[in-house]
Order: sequence, then structure tokens, then C-alpha cells
Amino acid sequence: MTLDIGGTAAPRSPFLPFDSFTVEVGSEVPAAVRSAALATRSPFMSVYEVLEGESPYEDPVREAYAALINELHDDEFDEALFELQCHARSMHDEQLAADMPRAEADRLVMQRFAPLIHELEHVVDSVAHRFGPREGAGIVDNEVDSFLDEYTPGSNLAPEFENFFGSLAKKLGKVVKSAAGKAWKGIKQIGLGPILRKLKALIKPLLNRVLQRAIGYLPLAVQPVAQKLAEKLGFAAPKSAPVAVPAALQAPAAADAGSPVQDVAGAEGVSPQQEFDQQIASAFLSQDEIELEMETAQAIETTSASGAPVFAELDDARAQFINELNDLKQGESAEPYVQNFLPAVLPALKLGIRLIGRPRVIGFLAPLVAKLIANLIGPAQAPALSRAMVDAGLKLMNLEMSESDEAELASSAVASTVEEMVSRVASLPDYVLDNQELLEGYALEAFEQAAAANLPAVFSESTYRKRPELLEGGVNAAWVMLPLRGRKRYKRCSQVFTVRISPYMANEVESFEGAPLSEYLQDLLSVPEGGEVDAQVHLYETLPGTTLGDIARAERAVMGPGLSDEVNASQLHPLTPQAAAVLLGKPGLGRLSPAASPGGSLAAGQRLFHLAIPGKRPLFASGSGHHHRAHLRRLLHVRIRLDAQQDQVRTCVFFSEATAQKLAVRLRQSTNLGQLAAGFQRAIASRLKRIFSGDADCRLRLIHAGQRPGQSAGAALNNLPTGASQAFASQLQGWLVQGFAEFVKTQGARFVAATENADDGVSLSFTIEHPPGLKELAQAMVEHGRPGAVAVPAAASTRPTVRVDVFPGHRCV
Repeated sequence: MTLDIGGTAAPRSPFLPFDSFTVEVGSEVPAAVRSAALATRSPFMSVYEVLEGESPYEDPVREAYAALINELHDDEFDEALFELQCHARSMHDEQLAADMPRAEADRLVMQRFAPLIHELEHVVDSVAHRFGPREGAGIVDNEVDSFLDEYTPGSNLAPEFENFFGSLAKKLGKVVKSAAGKAWKGIKQIGLGPILRKLKALIKPLLNRVLQRAIGYLPLAVQPVAQKLAEKLGFAAPKSAPVAVPAALQAPAAADAGSPVQDVAGAEGVSPQQEFDQQIASAFLSQDEIELEMETAQAIETTSASGAPVFAELDDARAQFINELNDLKQGESAEPYVQNFLPAVLPALKLGIRLIGRPRVIGFLAPLVAKLIANLIGPAQAPALSRAMVDAGLKLMNLEMSESDEAELASSAVASTVEEMVSRVASLPDYVLDNQELLEGYALEAFEQAAAANLPAVFSESTYRKRPELLEGGVNAAWVMLPLRGRKRYKRCSQVFTVRISPYMANEVESFEGAPLSEYLQDLLSVPEGGEVDAQVHLYETLPGTTLGDIARAERAVMGPGLSDEVNASQLHPLTPQAAAVLLGKPGLGRLSPAASPGGSLAAGQRLFHLAIPGKRPLFASGSGHHHRAHLRRLLHVRIRLDAQQDQVRTCVFFSEATAQKLAVRLRQSTNLGQLAAGFQRAIASRLKRIFSGDADCRLRLIHAGQRPGQSAGAALNNLPTGASQAFASQLQGWLVQGFAEFVKTQGARFVAATENADDGVSLSFTIEHPPGLKELAQAMVEHGRPGAVAVPAAASTRPTVRVDVFPGHRCV
């Protein structure tokens, strides 16, 4: 927005006076906005800071709990939960699209999962019958694994449930082995049988929470479970906000205590797997069976409670708002409809909670929005906007549009603009929200930014020459909410970009978790190393509640007919400003987005892209164990466990099948050791940086007796002084590179042998014993608001022992 220093006139917007969609003859389309120079960090700079804290906690109960939570966690369990959610969401959307009442669609989805619940409960009964009475006599780990591998579910288990069944069976085995292990000797007061009965009772509530998310409800946070565990473990009551709920998401004092927005914040803080594992750990800490039964009943009641229909209500309100705008009479004000729509938008926005308790702001927005959209809606204006959207490339999207669909384009685009404007206003700082004069200017700017991001060119070219920020990225495009009919799940850009991607470009674009796009192209699409490809780039944007599966399901025709939602979801990548600049030359089309994993939740407004490359489809690997179906090949990734209790850092580096085979070839050719080590460092450097920045929370685990229940390692990083986590990451990178170099020098043949196995990829497991600074770092991570730092050289004087092992397939557990 242009800033006029010294002016006294009220802020003006071209949205207020414009009266046509005319284009001036002879005018030129403004050039695309070029990227500002990006500041770069010198590779020669380093942080000389590590932490110094008190001695570690020495509490056998806390240590046993930390070890149990670490043992139970499984990234593949999260992937299986995501697959279930995709299946449930797809079924639910199909029912709604057929005009089935929402309540009936909800019931049918719940009914579809009943056989899975039955089979899962049956396998728990079988394990309890087999191993429960033998706990005191000792249970051999291999015996548990063999029993579960040979167990066959009933014939009524659908193929789409097999992956989750296998994942939960794996977790069940971990429970049995942990109960019989040495860590709980003299601590656990009840037997394995009662613990398994509690686990069985928690299966249905766990799936209920997944299904609630799928149908648009946001389950209530199970904060009492974490609080009860904290009390059992001897933690004092937190002095500030509850664990796992960032302070920015706490409701202001004036907010209603029962606001669904509070449920949004709490539920987003802890994943379903975390809640499930905490409930199992609570069983281990029960003093007797009476206490266990009481806690089980409370957990079932809490987790079975119906959550807030946050996204479902937004879906309904958005559909109603679009219809109301579409039916608007000439000269009729949209203010009453805007007034009704805003309350449904706020609960779905994490930052929307900041507006609750500020009815003055909501009251101010409705008339302002109505005035700003007046020239875009109504019988006289809406057809022009719809035609402008069609002319902005909508026909290239190959959508089957009826006349009524085309007529609704304007109303849908305006609704999307209003929704994004509210989101931008909700993120404004308090000093703006509490100052009427400031709010007026900032709200107007928020609308202009939202309009630039959603609407095609609606002004004359001279207007855009004077105000280029009103056309996002300098591209005449529209972002259309899809599907056209039914509940809106995401937005798609009307422009499809044709690009030639060089290997240099692919190396500069990062996908999730810092993985370069080049690895995706080579390892998953089998693009030759160093080769160029021609691709069509399709752009998407999330709405509140959007998952990658929603986009993948609706875009099957683009991404790959016949492929599952989970597979197609893997073909989506974050469209950051850097990615937009490198691929499209339009940095303004990109969005800086919060961290997210491919299967994780996405922030509203996050942008993504898909590359449609002729003749290229994702590669699959054959199934094994419980996973009988072929599965998508995994890409290279890194997982880290900071184990302060054993004073170890355990790091797993999984090499994709293509990468592993290339390394094997170089090992057979006796490639220079330094070259191999340099390539390994390039592969892990960006990933380590992301992990220790908290941008890949699922890849970092902390094992420490002082870690509160529900606190993730990524959140714990926020307790560290600036630069401390990256200083440790730099040290860790050095230890891993040195360990890798020693391994390939002395045991390279073992890696080559692992690549000859039929399993997908190869896993390298690094165990770093007594790494300098680990205990101090972990101690500061669990200290809440009391970290300490001391300036010492970042490079340790002694090198820790690094043990490396190799496994065929994916063994990063």
C-alpha cells in the first residue's frame, strides 16, 4: 500500500470508486514483480554458544516414563492415521455431494469403521490371552513379534484398513515388551492384562477422534490426560499456559471460556498418537486396578466426546454466504450476510481467537466489507467479475461448468476474499486492533491484499501501473474455490504454468522438511540425474481445515487417475516465495508457511504446487510384513533422538532406493572418500537445519526425565537461546559426517550388501555416545522459561564415539 507521509486525506482504495472492468486501449500489462535480493548467510559464520544448566533429573519413574513414550512413538503410525482420515474424508464428501444430510453422512462413516474396531479389539484380546498370564515368567521380544506377524485378521477387514491394523499391532507389541522390560521393574504396580484392557478400551475413542477430524469436527483437547500424568510424575502445576498450547493462542480475558476456538488451539497442540501414548503410559503408572478403571472411564468419556464442529460449520456458513451473495438484489446491501458469516470464520482460524472478546472490531468489519465488495456483487456487477475470472485462464483448468456454476464464480471469489481479509485482520497486533484509526487503514489494506490474492484483473491497466501490489505477483489469475459444487475444500489458481526445470533449479527448490526438489524428481519420478524436464505447474491454496488428501482426491485427473489420495498427496510441495521465484519467476505467488510434514496439518492460506510431467508417475515398492500392499517409495529423510538419559544421540538416515543404489555403485568404484563424505553432508545439512529450527517436529525426539507430558521436542526448542540449537546441529553434522566417512572406509561392503536386498532403500543408524553439550542442551529444552547459556567454543575439544550400523529397508524407528 502506498504510504503518503504528511497527508491528511482518508485512505482511498480503487475498490471503492471503480465502476467497470474496462481496459485502456494502448496500455501495457505491468511487468512481473521481481524478487528482492535475498540475504545470504556466509558458510564461514558460526555460532559459538552452547548451554550450561543444572544436573539432569534423577527420577526412575520419570526416566521410565520418558523411555516408554519414546518406545511407543512410531512415525508410520501417524502415516496410517492420515491414510484412515483420507479414506473417511473421501467417503464423507461423496455422501454430502449426493445431498445426503450431514448427520446421516456422519453416521455412515462411523459405521464403515466398525469392522476395523472389532478386529483391533480382537487382536488385543488375543495378545492378552497369550502373554498376560506369562508376564512374571518372562516374555521374549522375538516371541511377541512372531505372534503378531503370524496373526491374521478376519476376512471382513477391508484392504484400506490393513495398513493401520499392522501399525497398531506393532504398537501393541511395543506395549507388551515394555511391560515385561527391566525399566518398569519395581515401578509398575499392575499387570499386563489390565494395561491391555485399557488399550483395548481406547481404540474406539482414538478412531473416533480421527473420524471427527475427517468430517469437519475438531476434537476436544485431552489436556486432563497430560495434566494427570504431570501430577503422577511429580511436576508442579504450570505457571503459565497449559503445555502444548502456544501463548499466542490463549483466549483473552474477555473471551467466553467455552469458546470453540479454545478447543481448536488445544486440539492442534497434541496429535492423536501423542494422546493415545499418554493414555497408555498413564496405565503403566496406575497404583491399582481401581485407579486404572476410573482413569480408563474418564479417558473414554473425554476422547469420545463430540468435538466442536468448527470446519463443518464454516463449510455450511460459506455455502450459505455464497448463495446469499449470488441472490443479492440490485441495490441491496450485503452487510447483514457479512455479519452472519464472520462468526463462522473466526473459530477456524488459530489467530481468530484474538478477535473474540472484541465485538467492536467485528462490528466495524461488517459494514466496511459490505462497502468494499459492493462493486463486485449484485446483478449488474457480478457477471463482469465472473467473465473476468473465465478470461483469466479458467478454461485451462478443464472444469465442467454449467451456466449456474459460472454465475456463482463471482460470489465464490468474493466470499474467498472476505474470508482471507478476516484472517489477515485476525493476525494484526493488539495495538492495531485496539486503535480505531489504525484499524481502519490496516483493515483496508488487508482487503486489498486479499483481493489481489483471489481476484483477476478488475481495474484498468493504468491502475495496476500505479498500484502494482493490487495484482499479486503481476499475474492476471483467479484463485477458484473447489469443488465447484458441494463443500469447498481448497483453492486452485486459474493459470497453469509451463516450465522447463533444469537440475540447477531443482536443487534450489525445497520441498517439505528441507528436501530438495531434485531428490523427488530423481528418486520418485525416475528423472535422470542432471536431466531437464518440461512440466506443467499447478498451484493450490489451502482453506481452513484443508489436508493434502483433500487436494489429492479432487485433483486425481491432474495428478494420476487410479492412484490413492496418499500417493497423490506426496506429489504436492510447498510454494514458498523462493520456489515461486525459481520455478515461475513470480515470487509474489509464493507464501511463507508454517512448518508441516506431508501428512500433517496445514495452515489456512498455505500454497502448494504439483508438477505434471508427461510420462512420469510415482514409483512403488512391494509390501512386506503387515503391509501387504505395494507402497510408495520413500525419499531420503533424517530422524534424530536426543537421549539425555543414556547420554546418546541416535540418528537414522534413510537412503531412498535410488540414492542407495547410486552410493553402492560409487563404493564399488572406490570413489574418493572425501567426495562421498561431501555428498553425505549435502544430503543432511538442510534437513538438520530444519529439524533443529522446529520446522520438522516429527523428525526430532527428546528423551529426558524432565520433559512434561504432551510437550514435543520441537516446542521444547523454543526454550533455547537464539543460535544454541543450530550450534548443536552444526556439531552433530560434523559427528555424522565423520562417522559416515569411517563407516564407508571400513565397512562399505555392508552397505553394498544391504542394497542387494529386495526391501525399499537402506537405513544407516548412528549412535553417538556421550556427545559434548547434549545433557546441557536437553536440560535447557525442558526448563520452562529458565534457559541458561554460556559462551564457549562451538567445536568440542574431544570427538565422541560414533557407532554406525546398516539395515536394508526402512528401519528408522
